[in-house]
Amino acid sequence: MDILDDIVKSAIPLEESKEFDHKLFHKNFIKKRKPVLLKGYAKNWPALKKWDFEFLSGLKLEESVRVEVGNVIQNEINVERFDFSTYLKKLKDYEEKPESERPYLSMFNIFGHFPELFKDVDLSILSDYTKYNTPGGWIGPAGTVTGFHWDSTDNILTQVKGRKLVLLVAPKDSSKMYESKKYDYDAHGSMVDINNFDEAKFPKFRDAVVYKVILEPGDTLYNPRKWWHYVKSLDTSISVSNFGRYKKDFTYYKEFVEYRLHMRGYYRTQDCTCHKTVEGKRIWLGRS
Repeated sequence: MDILDDIVKSAIPLEESKEFDHKLFHKNFIKKRKPVLLKGYAKNWPALKKWDFEFLSGLKLEESVRVEVGNVIQNEINVERFDFSTYLKKLKDYEEKPESERPYLSMFNIFGHFPELFKDVDLSILSDYTKYNTPGGWIGPAGTVTGFHWDSTDNILTQVKGRKLVLLVAPKDSSKMYESKKYDYDAHGSMVDINNFDEAKFPKFRDAVVYKVILEPGDTLYNPRKWWHYVKSLDTSISVSNFGRYKKDFTYYKEFVEYRLHMRGYYRTQDCTCHKTVEGKRIWLGRS
């Protein structure tokens, strides 16, 4: 049963702010670990004027990119590799597929592949206060979904093209989110799939307080660590994110060791978002 529309109708609109002063943002939101929509924060970024699907498809990338198919957090991992330019040129064609089969270029290392694009964005409202940062891009057709999960880092998500719906649930309601045992580096998934909801298995989810926001081009969402979130593209879209860790964040070392053990086959190898078993062999699905 798909309960997305019901959840959206009852969800509470997330607080908005047009105060972009970095010190005030740190005081009022980062220190309080309070999510907020920074309405129009990125409206003057060069990326808003310059980036579109034609522009990006003209960039040369020799290697193929890792593209997720469907909601890999709650469902079986399904990954394909595409030529970057071809993928971008066919985005509208993918919208003819069922939503569960639409490919999503998720957490794409856009600035690693195209470092010249970094001058088109400004992630400093978060990175001013973090020591380690992982910026990335998200590109896909309408209908792509990243299911409910929480990240172990603070992050900002900025919309460059198209719109995205984001639902959030506070850490205090974690007992109602049914945390999954599937391994995902730096993230913790929920077993609750609101697009295919099982009321009998997850009855407490209905009591969780859900917040909602629609990101439009130029908007930035600040999402603190441990806040559960669900993201759905309402249009063919381009987004930019930054995951930031603070100087005294010692969870990084623990998670890095766990990741290394996982990659070598010693830790939580049965179900994850980075490997697939093919003919009895554990295959790493690569990066973008």
